[in-house]
Parts: sequence; C-alpha cells; structure tokens
Amino acid sequence: MDIINLIIKTNTLNFLIVLAVIIFLILKLNLGQKLDNLKSEITNYVNVSEDEKKQAEMALSEINAKITHLPDEISKIDKSAKNSVLSLEKKMERTLKEQVQDIDNNSNRIMKLETKKFKQNLAFKLSEVSVNLAKDNAVRQLNNNRELHDKYIYEAIAQIDGADL
Repeated sequence: MDIINLIIKTNTLNFLIVLAVIIFLILKLNLGQKLDNLKSEITNYVNVSEDEKKQAEMALSEINAKITHLPDEISKIDKSAKNSVLSLEKKMERTLKEQVQDIDNNSNRIMKLETKKFKQNLAFKLSEVSVNLAKDNAVRQLNNNRELHDKYIYEAIAQIDGADL
C-alpha cells in the first residue's frame, strides 16, 4: 500500500505541477485575452458573412425582379425599334421621291435649254444658208443680166450722193 500511496501522492504532485505550469503559461502568455480576441474575430467574420449573405439575397431578388420584367422591356424595345425603322423608311421614301422630282425637274430644265440652244443654232445655220443662197442667186442674176448690174451700181451711187455727210 505504500507504493499505491506513493504513486497517488506523486501523481497528485505531478498533476499540481502540470496545473501550476498551465496556469502560469495562461497568465504569462495572456491566453485569455488572445482567446477573447480570436472569439471576437470569429464573431465579426460571422457577422460580415451574414451581411454579405443578406446583400447577395437582395441582389438576387433585384435580379429576379428584373428578369420577370424582361419580356415587357424586350417588347417595348422591339416596338420602339419597329417604329424607328418605319419612321426611317418613310423618311427615306420621302427623300427619294424629292430627289427623283429634283432629277426630273433638272432634266426637264436641261432639255429645254438644249432645245433652245438647238433652235438658236438651227436658226443661225438657216439664216447663214439663206444669206448664202440669196448671195448666190444675186450673183447668178447679175451674171445673167448685165443691166441689173448697172442698175444696182447707179442706185448705190445715188444713195451715196443722197447721204448727208
């Protein structure tokens, strides 16, 4: 029994020594404060995680709300695009009609100008031919009838004499 008592006393002593060392280390290393800090960090991390979870849930609900309205928005955009295309089509058609009208007006104006030039050129050519024919006819008649030649000479001299100089 002495051995058992001895073992019990030694184990108790060892236990007390280990307990004293642990208490000394806890006090020396300030483990209580470190555990409180670690607990506080974990609590903060949990709180931040919960806040982020709430924000993510709100973002998800906003996205879901947008998705539910998406067909209406697509329909509005489609109608707007169709209206824009129709408006642009009408504007282009109007512009093309105006351009065709301008081209038609310009071509008519050019045609009139060219017709006028042609008529003037034709009148000039006809008058030139008429003058040449009249000249040739006068020369022919003068060559055929010598008396006409003399008559025209006397008339020219008379006109010169009658001129007031």
